[in-house]
Amino acid sequence: MISLVSIIVLVPAILFIISFVIAKYAFRKRKKSIGTAADITTFLLFFSVSHVFNVIFEKEIGFIIIIFAIFIATIMTILEWRMKKEIEIKPLLRKVWRLFFILLCFMYALLWIIGVIRYVLKYIS
Repeated sequence: MISLVSIIVLVPAILFIISFVIAKYAFRKRKKSIGTAADITTFLLFFSVSHVFNVIFEKEIGFIIIIFAIFIATIMTILEWRMKKEIEIKPLLRKVWRLFFILLCFMYALLWIIGVIRYVLKYIS
């Protein structure tokens, strides 16, 4: 039997929807609820993207994703420092985390499309 944790790892959209509904109920503000749901889902997307990549290509990339995330965070910190000279940590972390959300969602969707195409081509041949 498939556990709830496996479903949430494989389909982070479910966690996004659940956390959005809970945040909407708690905050009563749509924008803050979407941000909170994105923040919660981002953490899970690190694991999900790595797992889906591993299933499709049989290669582990978890460490590469973390190194890439550190690299992007460093670049964004340098850019923020050059623009403002005074780095505000909380807004910077929020920008970095939301960027990771967008990048990881894109990677996750792309990997699912590649996985479906590979499965169909494997089934046809």
